[in-house]
Amino acid sequence: MVLQKTIQGVFFDMGWTVFRPVNADWFINRAVMEHVDINVLMSLPQNAKDAVFSKALKYLDDNHNLSTEDEELEQFGAFYTMIAEGLPELGLTEEAIGDIAYSKVFDTSNYVFYDGVKPVLEELKQNYKLGVISDTWPSIERILRSAGIADLFDVKVYSYQLGVSKPHPQIYKTALQRMGVPAQRTIFIDDWEPNLDAAAEQGMNPVLITTRPNTPNSGKYPTVNHISDIFQLLQ
Repeated sequence: MVLQKTIQGVFFDMGWTVFRPVNADWFINRAVMEHVDINVLMSLPQNAKDAVFSKALKYLDDNHNLSTEDEELEQFGAFYTMIAEGLPELGLTEEAIGDIAYSKVFDTSNYVFYDGVKPVLEELKQNYKLGVISDTWPSIERILRSAGIADLFDVKVYSYQLGVSKPHPQIYKTALQRMGVPAQRTIFIDDWEPNLDAAAEQGMNPVLITTRPNTPNSGKYPTVNHISDIFQLLQ
């Protein structure tokens, strides 16, 4: 499927679109692997793990309006403390929790950029405005700088700035307002269809990217396997 409209702006999700977590899970970073026996983690009942992580994730969602990496560090300290208290079998000490939270915020090696991302963005920028719409934390700027792409985007809208996450309509409306391009002249690339549904409701052109393992795909949106495939849709 080739987009027939004249596109002027391209918005990107970040996670599973531009980069991925090193251990295939955003919260199981390098420090977790150093402090946790993965066999113990895997042996715990799934319903127990789900309950603990759901409670901890709700804490993140309920306290998502942040400004600084220091606030992010404090938040993830509380998050991993909840994990440690809910799953005492992991044997996480206070020192280990501090290491894990620090790694989550400041260790950019926890994030692996897909091959060729920077050249693709540089080429797109010659003809299109580029934007970010991402559920993330203040450390995202550090992550993007580590790959040399932080300055390639004209607009960046992050959930932590607004205190709401996708698919909340405020995120898309804010992004469109800041870019100054009509919604129907924009593309939004994301790995989760409900986020694309919300973009479509705002008049944007959704594109599903399938880099995440087993990405659900109903077939209702154009699909790409890498952001470089977007050129085929822009012909």
